[in-house]
Amino acid sequence: MTERSSARSRFANTSAMAAVILGLAGCSGDTPAGGNETASGLEEAVEAANVRLVGHHDLQGREALVVTTRSDEANGNWVYVGHHQSYYDGEQRFNPITERMEWNGTSILDISDPAEPRLVWHIPNDVDANSRGVSVVYDYPFDGSGRDYLIRNSEAGDDLKFQVFDITSRDADPSEIALVSEITGTPPDSCGPGCGGAFIQRAHKGWWSEDTGYFYAAAGEPGFGGAIVQIWDLRDPEEPVFVGRAWGPGQKDGEEGFEGQYAHHPIVDEANDRIYAGFREAGHTASWDISDPADPRLVWMVDTSPPGRGPHTVSPIVYDAVPNFSGDALPRTYALVVDEAGGRDIAPCSSGVRPKSYMFDITHEDRPFPVSTWQVPVGGFCEKGGRFGPHQSAETVNGRINRFEDRIAWIAYFNAGVRVIDLSDPYKLREIGYYIPEPNENVHPIVEGQPTVIQIDDVDIDHRGLAYATDRTGGGLFVLEYTGPMPAAR
Repeated sequence: MTERSSARSRFANTSAMAAVILGLAGCSGDTPAGGNETASGLEEAVEAANVRLVGHHDLQGREALVVTTRSDEANGNWVYVGHHQSYYDGEQRFNPITERMEWNGTSILDISDPAEPRLVWHIPNDVDANSRGVSVVYDYPFDGSGRDYLIRNSEAGDDLKFQVFDITSRDADPSEIALVSEITGTPPDSCGPGCGGAFIQRAHKGWWSEDTGYFYAAAGEPGFGGAIVQIWDLRDPEEPVFVGRAWGPGQKDGEEGFEGQYAHHPIVDEANDRIYAGFREAGHTASWDISDPADPRLVWMVDTSPPGRGPHTVSPIVYDAVPNFSGDALPRTYALVVDEAGGRDIAPCSSGVRPKSYMFDITHEDRPFPVSTWQVPVGGFCEKGGRFGPHQSAETVNGRINRFEDRIAWIAYFNAGVRVIDLSDPYKLREIGYYIPEPNENVHPIVEGQPTVIQIDDVDIDHRGLAYATDRTGGGLFVLEYTGPMPAAR
């Protein structure tokens, strides 16, 4: 029995098929810095099928976005949450650990007991900034320190950067967490006169590999329209070195074909020398060959609009068996592409075309083609308020690229909660579970005057197969378990 399947047995719940009411008792725990509330103490009324609530943390009511899990025997079990800037009130929030008001930043939680996540530390921003992205590396070998590092983005107006922190002390003395370095732009004139320089538009999301020491970032810079993918050498975290960049046709100044796209959320498959990224707004999805990181080569690019609004997450999946394929037609490689639903000022379903998820066959990389789509039926979600549609699929498992070996995709779906999709047949995606929290006392509208609704916008998976989902409107961190039948392996 695998570690993940044994965890499913330990946390199994035999009565998960139907709408249920689940509750968590209030609890508290100690941190090295003093007392800290570890759970909201609220009863979380939900609509759910084949998914149960294992644990919850209120995250001090902070708007949350990217969640990253990471566990190993030497370093313990942790979740890192990147927070959005304060959407509604533009105010700092009280941190009972430090007894100070703090701008939203990055939260670090111990999940040794997933039923009672323990907030150990919050790394605040100095201003009201968006630090949605977070990536971590453990026992870092390249600088000879064996230390643990975290990198996050910071977007505050024109102040755009990535920040590296030493988090080795997070359990023993989190107050010793320290800023190591900042990346604020690419070398000036590094791609021609006037090309390169301080970040513009975005410093959005990154992926730090502890196998190579490279950091792959989605950020904007002079000389390009929209954000592109930049590659940095962080083998010495104190001295980041720029390596190369990847972009789509039309993005570089002077190239034809720019449609307002920007690379949004790079997924890096170093084992196969590939980067995958979706391009928001223009609807493109693409892959690059990074066998030479200094000179990435575009392998394929597909424009999904119409009808796609703009992909957010693109994940490769290899199948050894596929219905109606045999012999030398196998194995086959597919890409799960997840659109992002409209922004906070866009009414749900205001467009006749709604965001969705796609499966592309990319076995022959020079001829990618779509084979299926999937989306949540409208139901009452259009009238519910907030954003309705997908945002992201869980692209990592315990900090590593998700290979979807269990053929399950967890998708964050804003006011439709978290959806669980059976990928066993890439031509027939089907839903096998969902979980929709009710707003708790911390949830607030992201635009004044709009309804108060949950907005689940990110989900990740730990080494036990448990999913961790965050809410953009202050509802906290939800620890979830799929309890239904497992898809057939392919």
